[in-house]
Amino acid sequence: MNSNLTTIIILVTVIHVAVLVVMIWIRVRRTEGDGIPVPSPKITPCALCGEPATDWSYDGLDPNEQRDSRTGKAWSADVAHYRPVCAAHAADLPSPRPDLAGTDDVRQRLAGRESGQLCGH
Repeated sequence: MNSNLTTIIILVTVIHVAVLVVMIWIRVRRTEGDGIPVPSPKITPCALCGEPATDWSYDGLDPNEQRDSRTGKAWSADVAHYRPVCAAHAADLPSPRPDLAGTDDVRQRLAGRESGQLCGH
């Protein structure tokens, strides 16, 4: 019984010391507020309008396009066929399936962005 009590006391003491060390580290570590230069995060622009991108969208141009067997949505194994899009365009873009309307519109808007033209958003 005495050895169990000693083990518990040692274990609790070790935990308290570990917590104390973490608390001291949190208190003394240097942060951005201390004047440490921190690089700004990379902001990827939307492929359609140039606003900050929040999502990625398949452009529908991959000749080796795949289909999800459960949803029927098109996708590509080639990451070059995905474009960054902002929240407004992520909601606007239809699935680039040939049987759905709007596919040509998406392709035209992506092609316009790559040629330097911006859409009206």
